[in-house]
Amino acid sequence: MSRNGIANIDTPKKARIKGVCDFNDAMDIPYFHSDVFRYHGVSKEQGWAITKQDNELFDRRHHNNEVVPEKRGRKPKLSVEQLREADRFLQDYGFEARVLTWQQLAFELGFDVHGDTLRSALGSMDYHKCIACTKSWVSEKLAKSRVRFCETCLALKPKPEDWHDVRFSDEVHCRVGPQGKMRITRKPGERYCTDCIQEQLNRDDEREWETCHIWGAVGYNFKSDLTFYKTPGNKNGKLSLSVYRDQVLEPVIKPWLKPTEPHFILKEDNDSGHGGGSTTNIVATWKKKNNLDHYFNHSNSPDLAPIENCWQVMKQHLKKFPHWDQFEVRDLAREGWSHVSPEFINERINSMPQRLQDCIEMEGRLTGY
Repeated sequence: MSRNGIANIDTPKKARIKGVCDFNDAMDIPYFHSDVFRYHGVSKEQGWAITKQDNELFDRRHHNNEVVPEKRGRKPKLSVEQLREADRFLQDYGFEARVLTWQQLAFELGFDVHGDTLRSALGSMDYHKCIACTKSWVSEKLAKSRVRFCETCLALKPKPEDWHDVRFSDEVHCRVGPQGKMRITRKPGERYCTDCIQEQLNRDDEREWETCHIWGAVGYNFKSDLTFYKTPGNKNGKLSLSVYRDQVLEPVIKPWLKPTEPHFILKEDNDSGHGGGSTTNIVATWKKKNNLDHYFNHSNSPDLAPIENCWQVMKQHLKKFPHWDQFEVRDLAREGWSHVSPEFINERINSMPQRLQDCIEMEGRLTGY
């Protein structure tokens, strides 16, 4: 047993005693140490040994002492420059690089680390697309999954007219900054290339930017109005279940479900806000209650959703003009959306079988749509 017999006292109890005393001392709250020791069931000798800051115990376990700065950790095995080199390699060589195992990739790059270390450092990047130059690639695992998804969809809907009852929905986010600057917020899987020559990420203080969230849907001979929704209490703008139900499903989509309206199948992104992954959340319950036919697009597959082509028309219009606030963004977004013609939409809807076939023939790689 160590000095003062405190080795048999568990660490959480020692931390609680130390924390209570440190807090009272910091706040100038009158108290008796003996009361603290008695409450935690330790003797005075043990209690004083625990609270003594230069005690051998806290020399060895200083991370239990809130007043001692945290110094644990080690230098990363891969530097920022090495991670950029790996990212650049994957961008330049595309699918051919993505079929390598992580250990093979580390060897090709000359990194003296295990493949798991490289995988952990780079993170999960199944899909990568530069917003400005549209360079993109997918992983081998994702590519195989995309092929299976396309084969299933093509078997169910092999002809262009089979897709005339599908309405493709999606969200887009426009950020308005100081001096009327604007940019489209990236989606999961999108970023700017590390050395993209077409555009650089705006460096303005992000706190000065406002975000305008937009939802829309298109189908054969169909185009919805734009719906501008808010995400209260959510700084990252992610669509929550309650926001989707209360601001999109209930006021916008429910009127489409009247018996007098044509039947349709709603296509959605497979993210949590749309109720994917559960049959009991509030969005899934709403869909079941209102008999909404829907399906989820394959994750990280914007080329399989014609509405992505329609957003580009609106985005190009937005980029032509400065934006000082969300009101101007909304007006310009509506103007840009009005430029998406029915002929343009119908042509993209009719291309669905060819999109699926091209994805299959390209072994799951991203197509040019």
